[in-house]
Amino acid sequence: MKTHSEILNYTGVLIIFLFTLQSFISPGFAQQVKVGTYDSRVVVLAYSRSGYFREHIMKLHKESEEMMLSSDTAKMYEGFYKISTESYLGHQRVFSNGSSAAILNLVKDELPQVAKEAGIGVIVSKWELTYLDPSIEVVDLTMQIAKLFNPQQVDFEKYAGEISIMQPVPLEEIPMDEVIEMWKMFEKKYLGKK
Repeated sequence: MKTHSEILNYTGVLIIFLFTLQSFISPGFAQQVKVGTYDSRVVVLAYSRSGYFREHIMKLHKESEEMMLSSDTAKMYEGFYKISTESYLGHQRVFSNGSSAAILNLVKDELPQVAKEAGIGVIVSKWELTYLDPSIEVVDLTMQIAKLFNPQQVDFEKYAGEISIMQPVPLEEIPMDEVIEMWKMFEKKYLGKK
C-alpha cells in the first residue's frame, strides 16, 4: 500500500509532467488567443463596388434578359426569381447580417495572408460569434478583408464607416415589399396582368 507521501509525490510529478507536456505540445496556447472578425456588411459593400460584382451582375442581367424575352413562361419566371433573389439577398447582406460566405469564397486564397499578418488563426463574421470568452483578443479585420475586393468607389471608406456604426436590421425585418413590387411589375409587363 502506498503511503500518503508517495501519493503526493506521484501527484506532484504528474502535475509537473502535464504542465510541461502542455507547453511542449502547444507553446503558444498559454499566450493570448486571438480571433479575427469582420463586419460582413462592410465586406459585402466592398464586393458590390468591385469588378467581381460588375461581372456577376452583367452575367445575371444577360441570362435574365434572355429568359424574360423567351416565349417560355417557365424561363420567364426563372429569370424573375433570379433577379428577385439576388436583390433580396443583397439587402440581407448589406443591411442585416446575412451570410457573406459565398462572397468571401471569391478571395479565399488571400485570407490566409490576412490572418498571418494579423497573427490570428481564425476569421469569422462578428455577427456569427455567439459567445466569446473575455480572455480572447478580437482583432477587427474588416477593412483588410474589404480591400481584397479592390472596391472602386472614391468614398467607399466613408460609407463603410457609416455602415459599421449602425446596428444591423434583424433579418426578419428586411421587407419583402421590394420583391412583391417587382413581382407585380413582372406580371404586368410579361404576363399582361393589370
